[in-house]
Amino acid sequence: MKFLLLLIILFPFSLSAQERLKAVDTLSVRELKKEFAQITFEEQTYDFGEFSQAKEPVHKHTFEFTNTGTKSLYVLQAVSGCGCTTPKYTKNPVKPGEKGKIVVRFDAKSQRLGAFRKSITVYTNDPRSYTRLFIKGNILP
Repeated sequence: MKFLLLLIILFPFSLSAQERLKAVDTLSVRELKKEFAQITFEEQTYDFGEFSQAKEPVHKHTFEFTNTGTKSLYVLQAVSGCGCTTPKYTKNPVKPGEKGKIVVRFDAKSQRLGAFRKSITVYTNDPRSYTRLFIKGNILP
């Protein structure tokens, strides 16, 4: 009986303590998010579709992004895994709410015919460190 009475008395206090801890955890996560740059791309994969290697071997696409964080975003580097894919990127800091771009040039002259998928890795000061973009398509003769 004493145990039941003790539980009835302590139960409301334990709930309020849990709620306070939850609020503190949520607050600290929110505060951490406020202090960083954050890159958000409109798209992360672009499909060139089918094209002729002989008639139109070079294609370009612009990946646009927005800094959705609260600090300036710096694109530190954009690299591709292949010499056929060349990225160029915004060199200046991108302020919160502003946009930047990564322009990707793909040259299919030395590529095999058929389907392809290439990646571009974008390194920034976003806490996630990098974002991977993709281009794909199908090369015809």
